[in-house]
Amino acid sequence: MSFAQSKETLLRLSLPALMVLLFALAGCASEEAVKPETPPPPPGPTVEQKKIDSLEADNINLKQKIVKLEQDNGTLNARIADVEAKLRAELEKAAAVPKPPAATYEGAIKAFGEKKYDDAIQMFETLLSGGIAEDQADNCHYWIGESFFGKRQFKDAMKHFEMVFQYKGSEKKADAQYMLGRCYEATGDKAKAKEAYEKVTKDYPTSDKVKKAKERWGKM
Repeated sequence: MSFAQSKETLLRLSLPALMVLLFALAGCASEEAVKPETPPPPPGPTVEQKKIDSLEADNINLKQKIVKLEQDNGTLNARIADVEAKLRAELEKAAAVPKPPAATYEGAIKAFGEKKYDDAIQMFETLLSGGIAEDQADNCHYWIGESFFGKRQFKDAMKHFEMVFQYKGSEKKADAQYMLGRCYEATGDKAKAKEAYEKVTKDYPTSDKVKKAKERWGKM
């Protein structure tokens, strides 16, 4: 088609059709003009940023470990404090227990006179285990027997009274024989009690226990 023909064709178009065509062309141009461009992708983290992120993660992990160690330390300190408190209580309890005086013969006799029979027994036994002289060993056994008698432990008392007779030169034999009678009497064995009292009068006629032995014998 020639230019003249195209011009003629355009002239033949009606005014409304021409306006529609112009608006269509203008709209296409407008859409192409305002069409947004696609933004470029954001840049990835740099090597330095990665190092910083790694250090921050390590720091957080380290702080968590420190918190855990502090908690464990607090628990351990609490346990130590509890053990120390129990130990102090035991030491105070032990300190409150009265201790017997030093084991001397005079101290043991004094404890017996004050009716501290357990202390007396302990001290007399300490003297015996320490190798006290024989002329006092028989006395220790006798007074241990007297202490058990005071505690009404008559069988234990009789064992020590009988041991007095193992010492040939003992001056406590008459007293031990009389106390054997008292032990038999206390346990209800009247026959042996009479026998023991009778032996006092026969074997130790000069003893001051003879009169007492006869009196108890006569009341049975």
